[in-house]
Amino acid sequence: MTDLLANVSTLQSTLTRRRSTARLTQEMMKAEQEVSTGLKADVFGDLGEAAAESVLLRSQIDRNTAFTTTNSLLSGRMEVMAQSLGQIRSTGEDFLSLAAGNRDSPGALVAQLQDSAIAALNQITTTLNSRYQGNALFAGIDSDTVAVQNWTQPDADTGLSPADVLTSITGTGPTTQAQAQAMVAEIATVFDNTHANPDLHYEASFYNGTPALTAGGAPQERVVALIDEGVTLNYGVQANDAAFTDLMRGLTMLAAVDVSQIADPDAYAAYVTEAVDAISVGIGGVLAAETQLGAQQKLVEDTSTALEDVNDIYNSRILALEAVDPYEAATRLSQLETQLQSSYAVTARLMNLSLLNFLV
Repeated sequence: MTDLLANVSTLQSTLTRRRSTARLTQEMMKAEQEVSTGLKADVFGDLGEAAAESVLLRSQIDRNTAFTTTNSLLSGRMEVMAQSLGQIRSTGEDFLSLAAGNRDSPGALVAQLQDSAIAALNQITTTLNSRYQGNALFAGIDSDTVAVQNWTQPDADTGLSPADVLTSITGTGPTTQAQAQAMVAEIATVFDNTHANPDLHYEASFYNGTPALTAGGAPQERVVALIDEGVTLNYGVQANDAAFTDLMRGLTMLAAVDVSQIADPDAYAAYVTEAVDAISVGIGGVLAAETQLGAQQKLVEDTSTALEDVNDIYNSRILALEAVDPYEAATRLSQLETQLQSSYAVTARLMNLSLLNFLV
């Protein structure tokens, strides 16, 4: 019976030492982590109720970081849009400098107007069909489509190209002032989508993106971005906006007709003046769109900067909650190491004890 009690006592002592050693080892590993990271190893255990604040702050940081990431992508898209608008305006201005000299009456370069108008039209069409990360920039929310048809490319639904639409109205050009005025008025209904033949509408045979209005006549949904919690930005520029329909109306009028062949001066003036003025108005509209987009780019940039500044504040607060005193952590690590070494030494000495060592 005595031997049994002795064995149980020895086993209990051994288990106690093992548990103590395991606890010291675990505490030392925790201290080592805190010394190396400068942060509490067990945030929830050490902070208690204050840990909820740390969790909330990290959640808000994650939310803000998500916004800054998407805003960065948005900034890239908007920058490409801004560059495209600048190119469109520049192309329009270059052509306008040629057309202005032939506005009221034929000038020395009038024979170049048609070819130059077609070239400018093709260049602007290419720019309006620009994409960013696979999405059309100027097609509205229908970003998977091509924004506008090329000058001679038939539309899949109407079977008409923009050139077909214009020449169906102008033929070879007006011969009288009254005829020119009638053509100008009918062409205007093409670009404001009120022509009696819906296949001739700008949004039918020229433009493939999101319509300006719903079937019920209400404004159609535009491209919107969420740049911060509760802060939305309507930044979409579409190829059916007034700036582009004015610009395209003027260019297509001069692309469809060789105005150098209009013999009647009044017919020439009525037709060409309207085309050149439409181009001028369109360029002004593109410039206004550039200005608005620039202000929106600044808003996105400022919003992202503010989110990053808030994250810095949140990170400082998290550090204040979770940081450890490096001196205290190093001291605790040293103490635990000493205790663990002592525990190992005692265990080793006890294991080396033998009755034979005391027998004479």
